[in-house]
Amino acid sequence: MGAIGAGARLVVARGPDAGTQLIVNDQVKIVGRSRDAHLVLTDETVSRHHFHVHATEHGVYVRACEGAAPLTVHEREVLEADVSIGDSIVVGDTVMVVVRVLDEDAGAGPVSYRGTTMNLPALLSGEAAEVRALAAVFALNRAIANVESISQLEAALEGWARTHLACTGATFDVADRPAPPSGLGAEDAVHIFERRDGELVLHVPCPGAPTGWLAFTTNESVDRVRDSLRRLLVLAGALCASRFAQMASLREAEEERDTYRKRIEGTAHTFLGLSPGAREVARAISKLSVSDYAVLLLGEGGAGKNFVARLIHESGPRKNELFRIVNCATLTEGIAENALQGGGTLILDEIGDLPLASQAKLHHALERAIPMQARIIATTKRDLTAMIDAGTFRRDLYFHISSVTCKIPPLRERPQDIAMVARQVLDELAAAGAGRARGLSEGALELLRGYAWPGNVRELRVVIEHALILSDGPRLEAKDFPAVTTR
Repeated sequence: MGAIGAGARLVVARGPDAGTQLIVNDQVKIVGRSRDAHLVLTDETVSRHHFHVHATEHGVYVRACEGAAPLTVHEREVLEADVSIGDSIVVGDTVMVVVRVLDEDAGAGPVSYRGTTMNLPALLSGEAAEVRALAAVFALNRAIANVESISQLEAALEGWARTHLACTGATFDVADRPAPPSGLGAEDAVHIFERRDGELVLHVPCPGAPTGWLAFTTNESVDRVRDSLRRLLVLAGALCASRFAQMASLREAEEERDTYRKRIEGTAHTFLGLSPGAREVARAISKLSVSDYAVLLLGEGGAGKNFVARLIHESGPRKNELFRIVNCATLTEGIAENALQGGGTLILDEIGDLPLASQAKLHHALERAIPMQARIIATTKRDLTAMIDAGTFRRDLYFHISSVTCKIPPLRERPQDIAMVARQVLDELAAAGAGRARGLSEGALELLRGYAWPGNVRELRVVIEHALILSDGPRLEAKDFPAVTTR
């Protein structure tokens, strides 16, 4: 679009002052309720001096005056913005439209607004107040979308209430709220109480909040609390209640995940054992944790590959970031790309089970994700080099995942560690309330040391769980392990 000539015309399209207008040129002009404003509005929701406006090449530039509420432009609340011809500005309960002004119109007197053809999403959404309410709802949803605690949610809610509702505060602390009457309907959901200092407190139900209510404070009088504000407060209560439910679900999922991990992997903060193999793994963990190289963990099923992967993660600089285990049997290119960009540590579990076609997709995702945000640790019980020779595993993918390799020895190769690992497993299960036994007899330990453990540590954990069910004494005895036989 070329130059606008004399400027632009700001026309009130909806609101108490519909039809009034202002010719805007390169001089800064004021819009507001004050009599000294260049465009005087009678809308009580507009400030005395609400915003400045001047013409630009493509329309107008607007900027909210100090202390005035934000303007809504392009369905978003802003303090300043460039507004093009045909676009709308929402301020208070008033909608204004920017239209073209030709040179011959520059000196024309007041003209009644009869309408024009233009793209006005805000007008199509309903009254200006509803447009502002919709923008406020979106803003609240954005503000609370990623909060993780009650304090964060309360801070986000208070900031939103001050900006979008002209409230002086918002909190969950409503100890002074009188008991609400029974049989409340939706229209009675907002309870208004006046304090001795004249400040109003508006209480809104919010299931999941510490008190079950939200409390908004305002200096407005009771007659200024409109139905549109009541509806917005009810929506705020519903949105916050939904976020509380999400936070509770996330906490439950995290607790369930941690419980499951403890049952499967154990909770030790080191790789237990005094055998040469165990000591070598412990040394490797300390070195690998401080690097960001891709690691390939080799070992039989149940030997503790995922446990070692978690120890590497929790001992390094990424310990406070995400730790994700992806089953390669269900891995897709889309899942891989999203996980690679998510940060933290990504475990590609049993990558040797990945079909050849899926290997190509994973390789493509790894190529596209360089430089990656997530650290890669792959695990496998298979001989990948033999699979490469057989044509069942991609050589280029192998190079991506194996900057460093580390082998986890099977339990049968470190029999001197079995007693230590068994006691650790028993302590974890006992702490979770499983069974009465709190120790292992020497006969039980001797039996466990003599078993081949084809399922490794995972099998040991299952066997001890079963023994706890069978045992009724203070210690686990050899008789409590009927499925365990010596070599």
